[in-house]
Amino acid sequence: MVSIDDKLSREEIANKPKHWVRVVTACNSACLFCLDADTPRDVYLPEAEIKAELRRGREALGAERVILSGGESTLHPLFPEFVRYAREVGYDRVQTVTNGYRFAERAFYRECMAAGLGEITFSLHGHTAQLHDHLTQTPGGFRRLMKGMIRARRDPRGPIVNVDVVINKQNVAVIDKIIELAASVGIHEFDLLHVIPQANAFDNRDAMFYDVREHLPRLQKVFRLNRHPRFVIWTNRFPVSYLEGLEDLIQDPHKMLDEVNGRRFMVQAYLDTGRELDCRQPERCVHCFIEPFCTTMDRTMADQKAARFEVWQGDSAPTPLPFGCAKIGLSLQRLDDLDPAALPDGVGVELNVAEPGPIPGDLPRPARLIATTPAHLDAWLRAPRPDDVSLPDGVEIFIDLNRSTAPWMLEHRDRVSALADRLCIEQRSFEHLSGAAAHDVSDPAGFFRALNVRVATRGLAPCLAPGMILQEPVRRIGADLFNEETGRVTLRELARRHIAQHYHAKSVRCADCRVTERCEGIHINMIRDQGLARAAPLTDDPWADDAAAQLEARWPTPPQRVRDGRPLETPAPSLPGFAMPTSAPRDPLALIEEARRRRRAERAARAARSRSPAG
Repeated sequence: MVSIDDKLSREEIANKPKHWVRVVTACNSACLFCLDADTPRDVYLPEAEIKAELRRGREALGAERVILSGGESTLHPLFPEFVRYAREVGYDRVQTVTNGYRFAERAFYRECMAAGLGEITFSLHGHTAQLHDHLTQTPGGFRRLMKGMIRARRDPRGPIVNVDVVINKQNVAVIDKIIELAASVGIHEFDLLHVIPQANAFDNRDAMFYDVREHLPRLQKVFRLNRHPRFVIWTNRFPVSYLEGLEDLIQDPHKMLDEVNGRRFMVQAYLDTGRELDCRQPERCVHCFIEPFCTTMDRTMADQKAARFEVWQGDSAPTPLPFGCAKIGLSLQRLDDLDPAALPDGVGVELNVAEPGPIPGDLPRPARLIATTPAHLDAWLRAPRPDDVSLPDGVEIFIDLNRSTAPWMLEHRDRVSALADRLCIEQRSFEHLSGAAAHDVSDPAGFFRALNVRVATRGLAPCLAPGMILQEPVRRIGADLFNEETGRVTLRELARRHIAQHYHAKSVRCADCRVTERCEGIHINMIRDQGLARAAPLTDDPWADDAAAQLEARWPTPPQRVRDGRPLETPAPSLPGFAMPTSAPRDPLALIEEARRRRRAERAARAARSRSPAG
C-alpha cells in the first residue's frame, strides 16, 4: 500500500515548474511512432527566438527546470550555448530528451557538461539493436545510444540519467527486458510512454497499437518496480482504467497542460475561428490522451453559445451577466457584508461565507449558501426546537461534502431530512491530489447509505451516491477563464479548468455498468487518492434501476464525446464588450514552412524560365 505522503511527494516532484523549449524540428531518427513527423521538418529555430523563450519560461512562467526538445535537440549547432544560457538566466536544472546519438561523441558530451547540462533522458525502445534500430529506423542508433548512456552514467560528476520508452505493439512483449538492460548499466528511473495516435504513430497504427489487456501482467510487473526503493517508474499517457491497484502511477493530471501547450496554436485557432484540429478523427480520438480535454473544450463552447451557465464567479461581473448566468458567486467574510443595492436587478447570489451567521431578511433571491463546515450547518440548519426547522423562501443550502460536514449530517439526520427539498450535497473536485486527500470523504457510498435520506447530490458518479437524487454539477464560469485583453477563453486556464473540474476516469469494470454511457466516472484526484476500487458497477439491483431511470430521463440520448464523432463547434461569443476574432495566432513553424514553400516555388519558376526558349 502506497502512503498518501509518498503520493504527495510524487505530485510535488511532477509539479515542479518546468518549461519545454523546442530548439529544432530536425531529427536524425525516423521513429515509426514519432508524434512530430507531421510538423515542418529540418527547422532550426533562431538563436534569438530560443533565448527569448528561455527567458519567458523564467520571467513569465516561473519555471525552475527547462527541457530542451526537438526533433532531436542536440542537432542544433548552438545546443551547448542554449544549455549555458538557460543556466545563466536562472534555471535550476537543464534537461534534454535525446536519442543519444551525439552523446556517443566524447567531445560533445564534455562540452554539454561544461555548459551545465544537468539531466539526460535517453530514448531506448528495444533491448536489442535489431528492435531499437527498427523502431527508430536508425542503423547504428542502439550502439551509439548505449555508448552515450554508459558514458554519462559512469561519469562521477555527470548528469542525472534516466530512460524513456515508447511502449508499442513491437516492444510491449519485451518491456521487462528493456528495463533489465537499462538497469544493468545503472539506470533506475524510467518514463514509460503509451503510444498515442499522432503523425507516424497513427500512420503505422496497425504495427503500433496493442491490446493493453493482453499484456497487462507484464506491464504490471514493470510498473511494480516502483515499489522497490531503488527504482522510480513514471507512466506517461497510460490509460487510467488499467492502473487499478497501481493508482500512485497515474500520470499527474497537469501533464495535460504540457500536451495542450504543445498544440496551443492549433487549439486556439479552433476556439477563436472554428478551424478544425488536424488530428480530429474518431479513430484517432478513441486512443488519445487529450480526448477528455477536447470534449471539455467542446462542451464549454456549446454551453457558452446555448447560455447554459448558471453562476458568474468573481467580485466584478459584466452587465448583463453573460452566457446565461443568473447568479453571481461571491466570497464574503460575513453575510452582512453583502450590499444588495450593488447587485444588478434580478440577479441571484451564490455565497461562500467565512463566518456564518443568521440569514438576513434582505438577502437577494434566489440565494444559494455554501456550507463548508459544521459551523455553517449549525447556523443555517439547526433550530431551537426539532419541529421548527425552516429556511427563508428563495434560499437553498448546498452542503460541501467533506470530512467535517459528513459526520455532522449523520449526527443530525433529522435536520437533513426535514429540509431535504431545500438542500443539495455537492462533491467538490480539486486540481491537486493534496486537495482531494485533505477534503474528500473516504467512502462516499458508505456515507450516503448511512445517511439514508433522499437528497439531491451533484459531482458524484451514481455508484458513489446510492439512493440519492442525481443532478448535474452546477455550471460556473468567471473572468479568470478569459484573456483580459481579448475577452476570449484562455487556453491554459481552460486546461486547468478541465483538470480541476472535468477530468474523470473509470475502471475497466465500468464497462459492465448499466449507466456507463451516461456517467462521466470519478474525478481523477479522488481516484488517485482512494483508488479505482471505489467504482462499483450498477447492474441489477434497485439502485441500478433508479439511477438508470434518472439519467435516461435527463439524457434520452447519451451525451456525445469527441471520440464518438461529436460534431465540430463554431466559435463561442467573446465576453461582452469584446469583438469576435477575425483570425487566430499562427504557429511559427507553419509560417516557416509556408516561407519555405514560397522559396521553393520561386526557385522552380526561375529554373523554368531559364530553360525556356524565351529565357
